[in-house]
Amino acid sequence: MKKILVPTDFSEGAERALEFAAFLARKISGEIYLIHVVSDEDEYSGISTSGEWHSVVQATTAPEVPYMIGLLKETKIIMEEIKKKPFLEGIPVYDNVEVGHAWIMINEAAEKYNADMIIMGTHGAKGLTEFLIGSTAEKVVQHAVRPVLSIKEKFTAEPSQIVFASDFSNEANEVFGFVKKFAAIYNAKLHLLDVDTTGRDESTGEIKNLISNFMNYEGVDYPVVVYKDATEEAGILHYAKEINADLIAIGTHGRHGLSRFFNPSVSEDLVSHSFCPVLTVNFTKSGVL
Repeated sequence: MKKILVPTDFSEGAERALEFAAFLARKISGEIYLIHVVSDEDEYSGISTSGEWHSVVQATTAPEVPYMIGLLKETKIIMEEIKKKPFLEGIPVYDNVEVGHAWIMINEAAEKYNADMIIMGTHGAKGLTEFLIGSTAEKVVQHAVRPVLSIKEKFTAEPSQIVFASDFSNEANEVFGFVKKFAAIYNAKLHLLDVDTTGRDESTGEIKNLISNFMNYEGVDYPVVVYKDATEEAGILHYAKEINADLIAIGTHGRHGLSRFFNPSVSEDLVSHSFCPVLTVNFTKSGVL
């Protein structure tokens, strides 16, 4: 793990994500790719700081061209100032400005730079592009081809308690591989969690057997918890609060037939409502697992 993509809208939330990325980059001798997306409601592509237009027709006929060029130059200046932040000193930081729909450009940039993960804030700033607010952050998680770490208001630079919520199916191993690598960077303790919404007492034993088989496959002994709650999201959040977790990890985009933990709506809800950072790993699209 070396390359970290960090979207920014110049808000406090985005700066928190960049600060976490800086802490991580120092631990792994990594580099940061900083991206800002200027909104374009008409075209999801457009121009970049390289000066190349993705649409020649738009470049030669659109009346807003001078305005857009000025905006991009101004944005580039802001990006250069961000790169001077003291917490980024000594870390290779490459910046880029794109025009288009934020979630599309972010995910395209992750592929373009072969990023190992995306670290992003989940709150934007009024009057700016606001692409880190609500639905856009959820869309990045839903369509991401790389693991996404969503940073909330509360975070620690050295997470020591990480909850891995899963259905512990065979496919979960693909997700868990990345989660283990991430936890190992911080020497963090992993808690394996399955939320039981059935209300049946006998289901606890069944779930523990499933997790036991999963651990035997992994060859490592982790704390195992079966937590009863009304919904998966509620159970994950309640347990995470009980142990004062620093981070929640979950898989997303399961194949047909997998259980609810790989339903995109669960991970998206966690990103919106969690009190701590959420790491989502898309095992059906990710190229790093």
